[in-house]
Amino acid sequence: KPDTLVTSVHGIHGEPMSEAAIALMLALARDLPRVLANQAAQRWDRFPARLLSGATAGILGVGAIAETLAPRLKMLGMNVVGVSSSPRAIPGFDRMVPREQLIEAVREFDYLILLTPYSSATRGIVNAEVFAAMKPSAYLVNLARGGVVDEPALLDALRSKRLAGAALDVFAEEPLPPDSPFWTL
Repeated sequence: KPDTLVTSVHGIHGEPMSEAAIALMLALARDLPRVLANQAAQRWDRFPARLLSGATAGILGVGAIAETLAPRLKMLGMNVVGVSSSPRAIPGFDRMVPREQLIEAVREFDYLILLTPYSSATRGIVNAEVFAAMKPSAYLVNLARGGVVDEPALLDALRSKRLAGAALDVFAEEPLPPDSPFWTL
């Protein structure tokens, strides 16, 4: 009807999702699960922490959230690379690569951050081939959708230490079943 108001929530997730990504990256870099386990066991354990500064973050899916996240990562001293189906110059990104070059691009990433929408083109896009190309010291941060990641391949990569770790906000099956190995891995 002519008097109907149409609105959109486009862009409202930029700040909270950016903060979630940074929190997860810091938790991985500082091995927060180990810190909490040591605290619970009342155990003093020194180990080196990694810095975000100087590291390279690759963001798969360059939309409104990525446009908010990239400048924040730059403020932390990170190199930021966007992986997009439509690469374009965006403030906060050091460079962009086409999604078709994902395998080559992940070789340099210390963090692969997933923000891509779920579609037939992105279903399982982060798979065994991607994990094999990543550095063993690299981390995966999935804030996109569960179906974007091939979860059996991720489990294999984590168990075989082909990845340093993963922070997962989403899963193919939600809520995550109590018997899922992701709870303890």
